[in-house]
Amino acid sequence: MPLECTMVCLDTSEHMRNGDFAPTRHESQQDAANLVVGAKLQQNAENSVGVLTMATCRVLVSPTDDMGKILASLADCRVAGSLKLVEGIQVAQLALKHRRNKNGGQRLVLFVGSPVEADEKALVKAGKVLKKNNIAVDVVQLGSQDDASSRKLESLVEAASSSNDNCHFVRVPAGVVPSDVLISSPVVQPDVGSSSSGGGGLGGGLPVDASLDPELALALRVSMEEERARQQQQQQQAPAQETTTTPALDDAAGEDEDALLQRALEMSMIEAQQGASEEEAPSSDAAAAAPRQGGDQPAVDAPQHMDLDDDQDQGEDQDMQRALAMSKEEAPSADFYDPQFVNQMLSSLPGVDPNDPSIQVSTD
Repeated sequence: MPLECTMVCLDTSEHMRNGDFAPTRHESQQDAANLVVGAKLQQNAENSVGVLTMATCRVLVSPTDDMGKILASLADCRVAGSLKLVEGIQVAQLALKHRRNKNGGQRLVLFVGSPVEADEKALVKAGKVLKKNNIAVDVVQLGSQDDASSRKLESLVEAASSSNDNCHFVRVPAGVVPSDVLISSPVVQPDVGSSSSGGGGLGGGLPVDASLDPELALALRVSMEEERARQQQQQQQAPAQETTTTPALDDAAGEDEDALLQRALEMSMIEAQQGASEEEAPSSDAAAAAPRQGGDQPAVDAPQHMDLDDDQDQGEDQDMQRALAMSKEEAPSADFYDPQFVNQMLSSLPGVDPNDPSIQVSTD
């Protein structure tokens, strides 16, 4: 429910001693005011409620969220004097102007159980001032008053009402408990349509009879409002979560691509290092095979003798080639001059016939 500051204005004139409500109008008014105060404070944790008497135009408690202080002020109000409706509205308007929390809406709840003696034009003017200051008005008329008083109160409500019908008029007939009427009225349940007459009934579609257990009906109404607010909050958060999920997936895909590129770069660097190590392997093997000079010399001196080792390797290769050439120039073995040995060797070769005339000529 929206944040709201409410002033409960009680009629404490001598007419409230009437016994058409059990036990009196004044005590029935106190019970109904207790219900309104509890409902307003439960609708929002930051709501505040004040109490004012319209016979003396005195503020019993300024707008506060202290339930104990409010109930104590309701119990201490006494019946005395006559109703001063216009003056009471003006004082209540000043109390709302100096409220502690300036945020939220403003509302007056007027309990009227006496004949309205104020001029209708003055009430209409007061209603227009309330509308100008964005102050809503709920009027609860107790008892069977004359038609003139009801018409004046209705004119006040119409003058203060805005385009969204935030003002209501509730009439409670004699013999009916006011709390039972208010529990199902827009005064306690703002989402219920306007009501002009009282009576029992279901509290806005609740599964219990508000006239039998008004406290249970109020608790169920508050629970339903909280559940409705929670569902609306979830519906509002769902689109925001969907919009935040798509960028998250895009970021994850970008991170995967970056990881793949990084892995490919590392593999290419590893392959390049392996190729370089393979190219360096023969030179390192040759350096390891070369005889070391000065065994006690540090390893850092090895590169200084690499040219000398290469010259020694080239000299050894030249010696090997020279020895091979000399072996080829040497005389053949004496066995090749033996005809029997040559024939035996030729017969052992596959596909060679020793008796071939051409072979015989060559061996001779």
